[in-house]
Amino acid sequence: MKANWFSVGEEGSWVPGGIGHDVLRHQQKVKEAIRNNLADMVSEERIGLSDGKRLVSVPLPSYREYRICFDPGHGESVGHTGPGSASPGQDASTAGGKVGGEDPGSDIEETSLSLEEVQRVIFQDLRLPDLDLNRRALGLGQETILPDTLSRTGPQSQWQRRATMRAHLLRQSRFGHPVVGQVLPQDLRFWAFGEEPDDHGGAVVLAMMDTSGSMGSFEKYLAKSFFYWTVEFLRQNYPRVEIVFLAHDVRAREVDEETFFHRGASGGTVSSSVYRLALDIVDSRFDPAQYNVYAFHFTDGGNLTSDNGLAHELGLELKRHANFFGYGEIHDTERSPSPLYQAFADQGLDVIILRSKEDIFRSLYQFFGPVKRSSHANVF
Repeated sequence: MKANWFSVGEEGSWVPGGIGHDVLRHQQKVKEAIRNNLADMVSEERIGLSDGKRLVSVPLPSYREYRICFDPGHGESVGHTGPGSASPGQDASTAGGKVGGEDPGSDIEETSLSLEEVQRVIFQDLRLPDLDLNRRALGLGQETILPDTLSRTGPQSQWQRRATMRAHLLRQSRFGHPVVGQVLPQDLRFWAFGEEPDDHGGAVVLAMMDTSGSMGSFEKYLAKSFFYWTVEFLRQNYPRVEIVFLAHDVRAREVDEETFFHRGASGGTVSSSVYRLALDIVDSRFDPAQYNVYAFHFTDGGNLTSDNGLAHELGLELKRHANFFGYGEIHDTERSPSPLYQAFADQGLDVIILRSKEDIFRSLYQFFGPVKRSSHANVF
């Protein structure tokens, strides 16, 4: 009789058959390829308009199984992978007398994944930082799930024996046979679970973006890309978190999501205006005693010099009302961080500098990663 082998997969799942390890190796290769190609996956600015169905091609290096190879030249090497292999310290172009460029290249295959599948791999390690579970409610998806009614259909795990037998005996009694007989499908009873949300609080994310005239196409792209991926992460992992979109130049205003991601840039920069508006919104709608508050501000750092003092003061006040406040500056040159950046960094705020599109995901992992790094983290 052929043995039926099983392998333990990720998170305790069972992978049938003898190919479990190969499947897991392939999955790991896919995940590594995704992580190594994150920047290319967001290189198109229209990604913010994606409906989640676009396919993404990921280059996936093939891998070989280990095997014993006999050396026809009876060399001293312990093992090699075939003709043309270089020994340690030997240049590959001269290995075995070969001329450089004549050996075949390594096999590269491409696997197509949906954008949603890529997002799942990226987001699986991300979390809202410093989350206070005592403030759980609608925003956190922490509803209390309780059995409240009985149904005639449902999964086997929710089958209720007593309710089933009671229904069975009642049916038997109606026909004058109040004894246990054959249980029919109409006798079956299953628990139907309902949600009882704790609606006295929750979580809110304040997305603040500089839309002043100094925000060029590069700065706007990086800022919008960060917030696009942040919104996607929240909606997949925390679908009931409230998101408030705030745009500012000299003045700040609350806008809808469409306006936030498609608004043009104009005017000067007064960062204190958006911090003041964020504080007013928290004070009037999101009591920090009941809500987990998160604030993120992305700008090019070109704040009005006379506003730096007030912006610093209001930013620190917003930090005191929030679980977490992340501040990001986008620089397309090697210029130094702004005075406001330095002031926030000196006060222990989580700050970051973005200089290229690759830094989008570094900022995601700094702000939402499972292991918090130093609050003063320059990303180059």
